[in-house]
Amino acid sequence: MTNQFTKAYTINEVSKQIGVPAGTLRQWEKDLKGLLQIPRSKNGARFYTDHEIKLLTKIKEMRDNNLNQKMIHQLLHAHLQLEANKTGDTKETENQITAIERGTDETPPPSIEQFKTELLSEIKNEIVMSIRKEVVEEVKREISKGALYTVKNLSDSIYKSSEKTKAEIHTLTDRIQQSSEQTSEVVGTLSKRVSRASKRHSEHFHALTKRISESSEASSEEFKTMIHYISSSAEVTSGEMSTLIETLNADREIYIESIQKEREMYWQQSREREDRFQNFIESFRKTAAAEEVPQKIWWQFWK
Repeated sequence: MTNQFTKAYTINEVSKQIGVPAGTLRQWEKDLKGLLQIPRSKNGARFYTDHEIKLLTKIKEMRDNNLNQKMIHQLLHAHLQLEANKTGDTKETENQITAIERGTDETPPPSIEQFKTELLSEIKNEIVMSIRKEVVEEVKREISKGALYTVKNLSDSIYKSSEKTKAEIHTLTDRIQQSSEQTSEVVGTLSKRVSRASKRHSEHFHALTKRISESSEASSEEFKTMIHYISSSAEVTSGEMSTLIETLNADREIYIESIQKEREMYWQQSREREDRFQNFIESFRKTAAAEEVPQKIWWQFWK
């Protein structure tokens, strides 16, 4: 008789072998209490054989497939039950063969052996099919529940996102409307100011024109009076007449030149005020247009 030794592994070795932390292995042992039984040494240390490593590998695969704890418990229970049935059938067959060998040295007829083999095969197939059917039905139910839960969560998320989008659109619309109203008010105020300024400039221009006209008439009257005085004065010499005329002409030219300069100065001031006002209007329009440009939002990816 040959002694067979079973190789044992520590929890850290198993953790490295299957790629699962040691703490997770301990938690699986608690979650699957009664199914996953890890043997211990005399001092209480866990040790794992190839059988426990295979079970842990299957559990890891089910965890990677996002199966819940209840589903893993049922599948592991079915797997262990199937292995137990296989082991029981094998032992029963061996016992029957041993009993037959001990009872008689004659070789049983081939028909009995064939019947026994077929019977064991049918029993195994029925057990496997029954367990497989239960497992498939349970997997279908779990998948259906998970799909329904996922669809519901997705619908809720889409609804919440739509509501949030509507609220943001309403907020943006209100802001644009308020900005438009403020812009209209500012433009109306500026129009009134422009109208008042234009009216003041017109009145000032008319007053200046009137003053120039009155000054010209007064100068003409004075000039006529002086000519009449000069003509009627017989005692004034020709030289004095020439000097007086030159003086009058010089004064008249100076007066006309001063009037012309004053008029040009007034028109220059009017143009400068008009240019400043036009620059102010243009700057305001650019500022208002820049404020009305809507900012893109993270959810408007189609724009």
